[in-house]
Amino acid sequence: MSVRPLAKTLLFLALAALAVLGYLFLLNVLSGQLGVFSTAVPALILALATLALNWRFLRSEGKSLIAIGLEISPFRATQAALGIIAGAALVGVWMLALGGFTSVVWRVVPLSFAAAAGAFTFIVANNLAEELAYRGYLFILLARTYGTAVAVAVTSVLFTLLHFQAGVPLPNVVAGVLTSALLYAAVFGRWRSVPLVLGLHVGMNFMQELGGLRRSGLTAFAPAYEHVASAIESSKMLFIVASINVALAMVVWLTAGNRTTPAA
Repeated sequence: MSVRPLAKTLLFLALAALAVLGYLFLLNVLSGQLGVFSTAVPALILALATLALNWRFLRSEGKSLIAIGLEISPFRATQAALGIIAGAALVGVWMLALGGFTSVVWRVVPLSFAAAAGAFTFIVANNLAEELAYRGYLFILLARTYGTAVAVAVTSVLFTLLHFQAGVPLPNVVAGVLTSALLYAAVFGRWRSVPLVLGLHVGMNFMQELGGLRRSGLTAFAPAYEHVASAIESSKMLFIVASINVALAMVVWLTAGNRTTPAA
């Protein structure tokens, strides 16, 4: 095992952790101070910090942000757009499956344009920070050193642990967050494109919040049940989501050739 790549990995993670601490500090300081953008602004700053981290570490190896797909071009814009569409469609499939296998129905709820704008800005900034922290330079370093499978596993576990410590219930973390992380990692592992995986992530979170699977200022529809969901129904919903995510991740993984070295 090479010490140098391990040291770089730990250094990157330590600096990313400092950036997150700064983000949490700003969240506390700016709480309610900027209205609907009180959470979006710290997320934007975190995204810039993780972007700077990726730039600096890539530059130390004689590379640029192009190595992770960050370039201004119609191709990358198309990838991002396709990712958003795919992510929204995936959650749409979740919702259709939930409607078919449980008693859930969706009711229209009032939507504030200002609150929706703040929530959407937060989604984009926060998701960009997450992708740059887990599925940018760090993923490429791990894949080059230990193989793509290790990069997928490590980044997915770290992503999941972050959400678990933030208070997401364990069943939801395992069925939703972990399987989504595996899908994001499989997509990045194949295409090495932050815009593509960011689009997928944004599309999924946008649709989840729009459809009330996660309540926010973007929520226009809220799930309602004919009766209180039983433990069996809740487990069934989580199983459906996990199965769909894992199936898609496996399709991407098996068609990617399981390459172990980065494209750039």
